Amino acid sequence: MDHKTWMIIINPSAGGGRTALLWPRISNFFIKAGLQFECVFTTHKFHAVSLTVEAIHDGARNIIVIGGDGTIHEVVNGIFFQKDVPTREITLGLIPIGTGNDLIHTYDIPADYMEAAKTLLKGRSVITDVGKVTFQDYGVERTRFFANVAGFGLDAAVIRHYERSIEENRRRGEGRYLRSLLRQFLLYRAKNLRVLVDDKPIYDGPVLTGDVGIGKYIGSGMIALPLAVADDGLFDVTLVGNMSKLAIGLRIKDFVKGNVYAFKESIHARGSKVEVYPNSTNGGYLETDGEPMGTPPFVFTILPGSLNLIVGESFVASTGTATSAES
Repeated sequence: MDHKTWMIIINPSAGGGRTALLWPRISNFFIKAGLQFECVFTTHKFHAVSLTVEAIHDGARNIIVIGGDGTIHEVVNGIFFQKDVPTREITLGLIPIGTGNDLIHTYDIPADYMEAAKTLLKGRSVITDVGKVTFQDYGVERTRFFANVAGFGLDAAVIRHYERSIEENRRRGEGRYLRSLLRQFLLYRAKNLRVLVDDKPIYDGPVLTGDVGIGKYIGSGMIALPLAVADDGLFDVTLVGNMSKLAIGLRIKDFVKGNVYAFKESIHARGSKVEVYPNSTNGGYLETDGEPMGTPPFVFTILPGSLNLIVGESFVASTGTATSAES
């Protein structure tokens, strides 16, 4: 594949099947704009990972993802699993057609799919950070990469229940996610965990929920990491200790709107390495970019300046620098 040709990876099931319906309009727009591209459709879970690895091996250096946060997560993992070229040599563009679309908000990428397509043609990109995490999967250590946020505690429990409900009903949607959130909110119990940031203990005790991230948003717009800076070479960490269900219910708007640090039970930290160890046999689970993973211990490491991402015009890089195809 010519290095100038864009490989477009499309999840036709994203957005409840909207991606497949909207692709003819998007492709016609790209053709009229003179964009050189090839396209491929995913057919099963994790397919985008192997498609990305194969595309890069065949010469692709520019990739567009059309789908939701799950498809983006798979493509990012494909970029970092491949060994043919440094990850910074791959340019990634996003057209969000999914249920959550949390990643785009941090980078001011338009939520409207046609506006996002126009943003791609402008080619304004930044070198941003990616997270790496190791965890246990039935006694085997696994590694995943994430472009937005990884969560544990209640956060991960909601994702696991949501994914199980999808497997049973074959349907996604914000309503189904909210039902999973309500159910876990009522049933979940805090896990006893020990947390270190840059080798220094910051917390030891019951954790209701925790997030380690590059971006700010989770769960279809909830601002879990309001102080996060996507390209500063550091993780932001939010921990919420044990709270009564009544206290949470009374202040749920604070969780959603990013006022989480107003709670006396909340802790904020920042660092390049985060470790989470269980103090009991039941330490809960992990999710990365909304995808369910395994059990602790979790070790998060930042990969600073490792991904070249096309961003919205209003995104301000922490270094004050960004490249543009129009400049």
